[in-house]
Amino acid sequence: MDNQSQFNSFDLLMMPIALFSGIKKELLFKNKSFDELCNANGSINVVNELVIKLLNEITCIYQGKTEAHLFELEVIRVRQKYIYEFNAYKNNELIIVHVQDVSKLKKTQYLLKSSSAMLEEYSNEMFMLAHTDQLTKTANRRALFTKFNELKNANPTLKCSISILDIDYFKEFNDSYGHEFGDYVLERFCQQIKKIITPMSFFARIGGEEFCLIQHKSDKETSTSNIQKILASIKDMQLDTPTDKTVYISFSAGVSEYGKDGTTLDVLLNNADKALYYAKQHGRSCVIPFSTELFEKRGNVLYTKDVARNSK
Repeated sequence: MDNQSQFNSFDLLMMPIALFSGIKKELLFKNKSFDELCNANGSINVVNELVIKLLNEITCIYQGKTEAHLFELEVIRVRQKYIYEFNAYKNNELIIVHVQDVSKLKKTQYLLKSSSAMLEEYSNEMFMLAHTDQLTKTANRRALFTKFNELKNANPTLKCSISILDIDYFKEFNDSYGHEFGDYVLERFCQQIKKIITPMSFFARIGGEEFCLIQHKSDKETSTSNIQKILASIKDMQLDTPTDKTVYISFSAGVSEYGKDGTTLDVLLNNADKALYYAKQHGRSCVIPFSTELFEKRGNVLYTKDVARNSK
């Protein structure tokens, strides 16, 4: 009895099957389902090429390295790729190979993976848009709170300062030279500061001409000194106006320290803002560290002790 008649019962199976001799590398039988599945383009060469590839793949079974082998093979015909998954295992003196066409499955997986990558990229873009000031390309208020919470959660003994920087007489730039020039001032201001600050710092625009600087691992005294250096650098900038007139800018700043002046960003910003108010009231273009000894709050009005004393 020849191999074909011996294995005719396998033709009744819907599952594509090929049988190889377990002793020598030889194809004994392949059922009709195998031919129909693998002969996708009506060419017997497709099946023959697959058989050769199969014999190479199941060499590991012949060599006794394993009793079973799961693998995939690709066949490209007429600009179309077919991917087949094979499950080969030894059964007595036979090596039985089950096969299925997973081309559509692989295509679906690829599309899902591509879609996931696109969604992730889109999500990252949306995150950046939501956390970036579009004019200055600087972090915004939302990003500031996110960063502060990250630092606080990651550092039980957090040491940092919070400073508010406010460009002096900014309204006059807008009124004198137009809002476009005002935008230019904001952009140049941010560019200069981002050049100076250390990687440990985080700079954000929190509204209008107000900005916030977090200096990680820096106390109030050190941070005040750092911002004074930034102020000196900003004051050296020359900006050409639309009228070809050159102008200079400066800023006023208030500094608070985590732990000493508060443990929440809202409180720290509030105290830094009080120090900023003092700087604005005392000549601008200066940096003032917050101190409870320097400031008193009575009702809704902020006084310094000197002002309060003179009002008596």
